[in-house]
Amino acid sequence: MFNVKVVRAVVAVLALGVLGMVGTAQQPTNPADVASALVAYYKIGNRPTSITVAEIDQRIAYFPDFGEGTLEALKKAAPIETVSKLVNLKNSRGRNLLSQKQIILLLTFYNLKP
Repeated sequence: MFNVKVVRAVVAVLALGVLGMVGTAQQPTNPADVASALVAYYKIGNRPTSITVAEIDQRIAYFPDFGEGTLEALKKAAPIETVSKLVNLKNSRGRNLLSQKQIILLLTFYNLKP
């Protein structure tokens, strides 16, 4: 009646199609997928020239070692367009807000003026 190989092939194609539709509806939760999305956004020619509130909410909030206090202080200072403004940010006690590691990370992903 039906060729068994043909039926199996059709079932396999339909199953892959259904799994593909389910997989695309979800946000990436795998750290490798998130990292790939960040790398694709921050190509060398596509680095933003300022740190805005939108950038902080959409991207910097997901960087490691950036706490809520740091994010709020960055938002208050936004837009940050120069390296000197970024380096000179202070917390409520007058201490530097960002560590060298955090500054280097931000300078890697943003093309700020000196």
